[in-house]
Amino acid sequence: MSQLYASLFYQNEVTEIFSDRALVSYMIEAEVALAQAQAQVGVIPESAATAISNIAATALDQIDFNALAVATGLAGNIAIPFVKQLTAIVKQSDEDAARYVHWGATSQDILDTACLLQCRAALQQVESLIQQCYRTALTQAEQYRSQVMIGRTWLQQGLPITLGHKFARWASAFHRDLTRIEAMKSRVFTAQLGGAVGSLASLQNQGTAVVQAFAAQLQLSVPSCTWHGERDRIVEVASVLAIATGSLGKMARDWSLMMQTEIAEVFEPAAKGRGGSSTMPHKRNPVAAASVLAAANRVPVLMSSLYQSMVQEHERSLGGWHAEWLALPEIFQLCAGALERTLDVLQGMQVNVENMQRNLECTQGLIMAEAVMMALAPHIGRLQAHHLVEDACKTAVAKGVHLKEVITELDQVKAYFSAAQISEIFKPASYLGNIQDQIDAVLQEAKGEAK
Repeated sequence: MSQLYASLFYQNEVTEIFSDRALVSYMIEAEVALAQAQAQVGVIPESAATAISNIAATALDQIDFNALAVATGLAGNIAIPFVKQLTAIVKQSDEDAARYVHWGATSQDILDTACLLQCRAALQQVESLIQQCYRTALTQAEQYRSQVMIGRTWLQQGLPITLGHKFARWASAFHRDLTRIEAMKSRVFTAQLGGAVGSLASLQNQGTAVVQAFAAQLQLSVPSCTWHGERDRIVEVASVLAIATGSLGKMARDWSLMMQTEIAEVFEPAAKGRGGSSTMPHKRNPVAAASVLAAANRVPVLMSSLYQSMVQEHERSLGGWHAEWLALPEIFQLCAGALERTLDVLQGMQVNVENMQRNLECTQGLIMAEAVMMALAPHIGRLQAHHLVEDACKTAVAKGVHLKEVITELDQVKAYFSAAQISEIFKPASYLGNIQDQIDAVLQEAKGEAK
C-alpha cells in the first residue's frame, strides 16, 4: 500500500512484521531451525548446523533484496532464489556446511513455516490491541451503565437503553474475539515440513523425528501429517481476524451514526487537523470510523480469495497458495489498523449527555408506548392494550402533544393507574429491563478471566 495511505488504514508494528525484510528473516529462522533439528536427529553433521546457525545470524544484512525480487518473478516463489543466496552466504564461510542448507525441504515448507511465524508475531500485536479495547470498553460500560439513551432499531427510535449497555455489548464481542484466538492457536501454529510431495522421502526413515524436532525448535505444534494442500489453518486465522474486523465495523457504524449532526450524542476524540473538511469549516467528520469501516468493507473481499484458494490440486497447488501471499498480510494489517483506531475512539470518546436526554424526549413520549401497553396488559389483555395505546399514539401525533397527556385522559387507564403512576411509567429509566444484569454479567465475566 502507498505510504500516504498506510497511516490511515494500517498499524506500524504489524506492517513491519509483514515487510519484505521481516519475511526473509523468518525464512532464515526456519532454515536454521531445520538444520538444528536435522543435526539433533543425526541427519546432518552437528558442525554443519552450528555453522549455518552462526552464519545465518548476520545473513539478513547480506541478502540482495533487489536481486531477490527479480529472481522471484522468474522462479515463481521467493524461497528458490532465497535458498540460493543463503547457501552462497554460508559457502563463503564454510563450504562443507553450505551443502546442508535446506536439506530435504521444499520451498513451501520454508514459506509456510515463515508465514506462520509472521502470523504468530502479528497475532500477538492484534491480541494486545483487542485486550486494550476490551479493558477500555469494560471501563466505559461501568462508567456509563446508568446513562440512559435511546435504543434504535431499523434506524428508528425504539426503546430506552443505556450507553453502558452498548459498551458492554462491545466488550462482550471483544471477549469472544479473544476466546476464538486462544482456541485456534494450537491448531493454526503448526510446523510445515513435508518435502516435495509431503512424504519427506528425502529424509528416508528420519522424517518423523525431524518434523518433531523442527517444530520444537520453533515452538510450533507438531502436525499429524503435512498440510501443503490443506489450507484451513491459514483460512482459520484469517477468518478470526475477519470476524473481529466485522465487529469493529459494527461499532464504528454505531458511533458514526451517533455523531450525526441531528443526533450528536458522542464524538470521536478531538485533535488539531482531525476530522475537518476541505471546504466546510464547521465539519467534524468521524475519520476513525471511516478507516474502520473501510477495513470492514475490504477484509471480506480478501477473505473470499482465501476461501477460493482452499480448492487446491493434489499435493501442492498452482496459484491458490500464491494468492495467500497477497491477501493474508493485508487482512492482518487492516484488522490491526482498525483495532488501533477503535482503541483511540474508545479511550477518548466524548459523550454529550444533554443531547442524549434531548433525543429521548424528541418523540414526546412515543418511545414509552410499549411500557404503557405492558403496564395495561395484565388488566385488559395485551391485544386490547396494544390497540388502545396505538390509537393514543396516533392522537398524540395528530394533535402534536405528549403521549402522556393523551394517556392520562383515557378512562381505561385512569381505572387502574393514578397520575403519579402514569408519570413513573413514562420515565425512560424505569423501562430498562435486565440491562443492568447484562452489564454485571459482562463485568463478572472479565473478573473471572482475570483470576
